[in-house]
Amino acid sequence: MLDVHPPHKAAHTWKDFFIHIATICVGLLIAVGLEQSVEALHHHHQREYLEDQMHRESERNLQLVTMQLQYSAARHDYLDACIHALQSATAAHGDALVTLPADRVALPAGSDGMLISPSRGTWTVATAGGTIALLPPETAKVYARLDLAGGFEQAAEIETGRVTAILASTLLRAHVPPNPTAPLHLTQSQVDDLLYAYSQTQQANDNFHFRLAILQGALEAIIDHVDSLEAMYPYQQRAIERASARSYATHPLAHDSTQPAQH
Repeated sequence: MLDVHPPHKAAHTWKDFFIHIATICVGLLIAVGLEQSVEALHHHHQREYLEDQMHRESERNLQLVTMQLQYSAARHDYLDACIHALQSATAAHGDALVTLPADRVALPAGSDGMLISPSRGTWTVATAGGTIALLPPETAKVYARLDLAGGFEQAAEIETGRVTAILASTLLRAHVPPNPTAPLHLTQSQVDDLLYAYSQTQQANDNFHFRLAILQGALEAIIDHVDSLEAMYPYQQRAIERASARSYATHPLAHDSTQPAQH
């Protein structure tokens, strides 16, 4: 708080009065200037801290997303093999004889038996605290796009869990043991139910893989300190192309090269 003290003696002339007023004004200007300088320096440190935290969080998330992309690619291949086995079932005494492949797809290391969602905490806290207003507009847009990609990835991950639970229930109803070692005798109705469940699971997994690729590209852009959305989009496109080359050449979304930034 600024504290203006009264003069020690009365001003007897207009000259003394104006000198006193000028002294007060100069003092006020100096005080306000110092206060603004301190506040500007504080905001500068806040902005640097936020950008540093976004960079560090992106580095951690990129390692996680890269491992999950490997997992979802392997998961696609396994689900595809299951669908092929069901479609290739042979007739045996009125039933379908099906040999399902063993599920050897392991979750990413350190996952503790579940998929771990990439963190979005830094941006959430910055939004709640209002510190995003300290960022240059284009930088804020880049971080907002990253958070949007993270939100889509989490939604896809949740959907993957939902359809996987339905698949597990369908397998249980068909009396299919975990990783069966012998051919299974299934009714045509059971085969149809399993085909549908496996197909839904593969579709959800494919979308999860695609969303992971979009997020991977955004994270790589943040780590490289891009300063505009236009500079971020090529990173996402290259990430989609890498994911497509692995096992998603027929994925319809993977070929939509004009739309990656809109997801």
